[in-house]
Amino acid sequence: MEFIDTHAHLPLLKDSSGDVLERAQKAGVLKLVTVATEASNWESSRQAAADFENVFYTLGLHPHQADQWAACAISLEEIFLKGIPPKCVGIGEMGFDFHYNYASREHQSVALEAQLRFAKKWDLPVVIHCREAFSELFELVRKIGLSSTGGVMHCFTGSAPDAKAALDLGFKISFSGILTFKNADDLRSAARSIPLTETVLETDCPFLTPMPYRGKPNEPFYLPHTAACLAEVHGLRVEAIAEQTTRNAESLFRI
Repeated sequence: MEFIDTHAHLPLLKDSSGDVLERAQKAGVLKLVTVATEASNWESSRQAAADFENVFYTLGLHPHQADQWAACAISLEEIFLKGIPPKCVGIGEMGFDFHYNYASREHQSVALEAQLRFAKKWDLPVVIHCREAFSELFELVRKIGLSSTGGVMHCFTGSAPDAKAALDLGFKISFSGILTFKNADDLRSAARSIPLTETVLETDCPFLTPMPYRGKPNEPFYLPHTAACLAEVHGLRVEAIAEQTTRNAESLFRI
């Protein structure tokens, strides 16, 4: 079986990227996308992709740091002066987070709208973080639209109606280790309603380690546990999950 981890944070892992990727390959995770969240880890994400053939990366600003957008916008434009950088496959992580509100809603809205427009300009998919803000997020996406490549709802934790609204807008739905948590019955029910053709997998490592390894730092090696849970949700063999989600990820990120 072959898997793709569509959302990792390699620069945040304590072990060397080489060791992490070696363990991942033994588990069948042959490609991954390391997702940048602020300007301070843009270069380390780019370097990880440059150093390893099976690593790709995105550039973006997380809603927690949305008040930094003015400076980040200039840096992002400079990076793209000569076109899309090699192995940069998306824009994000971006979005709304109305749970913590580390940045004001106004700053979050400005940063998200600008990044959506930037992604459309370069025809790149977007990686969306959304917490307690689905209606506001969908309203803004309807206003701005997505590129022809669409995007992905990272670490989805919404309801079946939230998922349908996201799919109608052109998003894929990504499931993390949360799907395996004992108290995630509602999420598993929502997952059952989502066509497998619109689903991808992620670790969000080093966060959200799946059962039965909660408490340990997460890494791509653990992705098959989330795949096994999704297989159980759909009543399918895990091989079918691996094949379809890998195909979906390859199409989404053009990798």
